[in-house]
Amino acid sequence: MTDLLNYTGKIVVVTGAASGMGKATAELLAGQGATVYALDINEPKEPVGTFVKINLGDRISIDEALAALPAKVDAVFSCAGIAGEIYSGRNFSELDVLTINFIGGRHLIEGLIPRLPQGGAVAVIASTGGMRWQQRAEKLLPFVTTAGFEEAQQWFKENRDELFADFPGVNVPYMVSKEALIVWMKHRAYQLSSQGIRLNAVSPASTATPMSDDFTLNAAGLKGSHISLIGAQATSEDQAKALVFLNSDLASYVSGQDLQVDYAFTVKGLHGLV
Repeated sequence: MTDLLNYTGKIVVVTGAASGMGKATAELLAGQGATVYALDINEPKEPVGTFVKINLGDRISIDEALAALPAKVDAVFSCAGIAGEIYSGRNFSELDVLTINFIGGRHLIEGLIPRLPQGGAVAVIASTGGMRWQQRAEKLLPFVTTAGFEEAQQWFKENRDELFADFPGVNVPYMVSKEALIVWMKHRAYQLSSQGIRLNAVSPASTATPMSDDFTLNAAGLKGSHISLIGAQATSEDQAKALVFLNSDLASYVSGQDLQVDYAFTVKGLHGLV
């Protein structure tokens, strides 16, 4: 029988592999016969591959992780992130949120792109919180096309007020970080098409993960709002399946797409078609 996903023997890198969507993704890939490199700031309690410690808020830590990863990688799954300025019992700055959710993840992926063969693929976890990125793409493009880690941090420091100006809603740093991730993904995907490397995003709506309570702390008014008439949150496994699909042979001509895994929530929340 043909293996439509074709992960057997593939070398894959998964960030955020110790919990939530990253953990579910790593487990699913291991079950498909992939060799998994599991990256996280915490070591997974149930190992599914080779653990590599990483702190996406620290460029040196990212570079050390890159040095520990193999010279050839077939697919990258960027699942790590934080829920906002309150996360896991700690307080983070706005810059921390933008760094961990976008700048650091971008730095890791850019470091791995030269190791990807033609036919390689990258999938990142964005969010329906960034679903209005098109309205702000002009503001975001100078940020997402900065030259590197420190340059992106400096750009944010200098342009924070303009970037955040008139932004509706709560948990603004988180939402802006996800908008930035989507805009970067689309911009970079077109460039990578010349190398035969695909880049896509999954944008979950409300999903039951260990991070769920932190989202409530950062955005209490939004609790339960990103759910369609299905009436229940997605699971980590629901999102993992979408990620694994996007980087598989089944999606061999899919690139530059933001796949909203939301059970039609954005039909109402974004498009207002009900």
